[in-house]
Amino acid sequence: MAGKRFTVRSRDIRWKEGRAKTRRSRPRPPPKPNLTLDLVVAGVASLAAAGVVFCLAFILSGSHGVPLYLGYAVILGGVGVACLILGPRDRGGRMIAGAIGVLWLIGSAGLFAARAEIVIPPHRHTTAAQPVGADKAEG
Repeated sequence: MAGKRFTVRSRDIRWKEGRAKTRRSRPRPPPKPNLTLDLVVAGVASLAAAGVVFCLAFILSGSHGVPLYLGYAVILGGVGVACLILGPRDRGGRMIAGAIGVLWLIGSAGLFAARAEIVIPPHRHTTAAQPVGADKAEG
């Protein structure tokens, strides 16, 4: 004889049919912010932004003749304001905006003070380009 097809003996005593119930634990509090890590991230991000802006100001100076300090001040000022308006409103976002502001002041003042020594010669060709054209067939 075959035994019962459905045995309750093999199950746990507390087992009930239906969905498995999970135990809920208390949510863990968020980790405490690390000030040193925030300062390093803010410094690296602001230095990268200032470097990109300096390259853009250099290109703008060479192509359109805008003074280097003026292009740097206007572009980095816009980046700083955009960081304040569009960026996160937490401590890290404020630190990055503050570091960009400090680099804006120091960089603009340094470039303004060194404006006499910064000379970007215009790019001029020394020889005239040879015109390229098809020879007319005589005939």
